[in-house]
Amino acid sequence: MTLERKRINIPVGNFELEGKIGYKKAVESAPGIIICHPHPQFGGSMDNNVVWALFETFAGQGYVVLAFNFRGVGLSGGYYEEGKGEIQDVTAAVDWLSEYPMTKGCGIGLTGYSFGAWVGLQSAVKESRIQCLGAVAPPVAMYSFEFMAQYQCPLFIVSGSQDSFCPADQKEVLLSQAGGKRDWRILSGTDHFFINYEKEAAQYLCDHFLECLPVG
Repeated sequence: MTLERKRINIPVGNFELEGKIGYKKAVESAPGIIICHPHPQFGGSMDNNVVWALFETFAGQGYVVLAFNFRGVGLSGGYYEEGKGEIQDVTAAVDWLSEYPMTKGCGIGLTGYSFGAWVGLQSAVKESRIQCLGAVAPPVAMYSFEFMAQYQCPLFIVSGSQDSFCPADQKEVLLSQAGGKRDWRILSGTDHFFINYEKEAAQYLCDHFLECLPVG
């Protein structure tokens, strides 16, 4: 598998976000996938291990994949805004990918990890252009997810059995708040950081996205 990877800049307000886009060299057009990284104040960035696994897995399957750094991370302008400004970053990424020649008119999916899942989910409930949504270890023990009652599109979640930020006993609570097709897989033996389980988590989401947002 040969992937083409490019560094990009995404305008948002009066600054830009640092990002990267990746896809198979043979791909001419395909649905786009946006990936949101974990918490900026705890070392989260688009170079995170789980984000990298998601990026490589989705691109390898034939999607056009966009990962980016939230405001104040890496070379992105701005500063951390406790999730509020970061929702605007997701919208800017959707704007950018919607007009990208390879993805225009092909549909968009979004997945996020931890803080990125919380921010991405909030953006998705307000964004009709996002057709399928994935979440890795949404931090239900830290933040409210009541806004999910507004979401009616397909939702797929994966978490670890030893994750205190996303405890397994919250599974049915969160799923009951969301409409549309939904599923949640719990990976036995891993925690919030998915060390050595990154590819398994990414593949689970990618397999379900292929059902709802097919390539080709």
